[in-house]
Amino acid sequence: MSRALAVLLTTAAALAACGPTPPQAPFKYAKKLDSATSGISTDCGLAYQVTAFPGDHSKDLITLDSTAGTSVRKLAKVWKLDPDWIYQGETIRQIVGASLSDLDACGLHRARSELAQLTATR
Repeated sequence: MSRALAVLLTTAAALAACGPTPPQAPFKYAKKLDSATSGISTDCGLAYQVTAFPGDHSKDLITLDSTAGTSVRKLAKVWKLDPDWIYQGETIRQIVGASLSDLDACGLHRARSELAQLTATR
């Protein structure tokens, strides 16, 4: 084998090893996951802000629960396709678990319950 061919094969093998960990979520669904996780994060952040001060927060939390529900449904749709797809280094199953914890912690319990029901998780 010539030296040039050996270098070419070594380079090709190295490049092939640098790809994403399979099975990656297809681009179309990765975009949905990005939107869903961003929405849940934003709604939880807003819930923390709303509840940081004393008073009745029920109207604000109802609104945030509703908007988080939209993100929850997006996440659940991708989960139903393949919970073992990987997105940003985590499986969809792990992302759902983290989202359930986040929604519970920030007080968006309706959205959390909906995600648990749609993904048949506790």
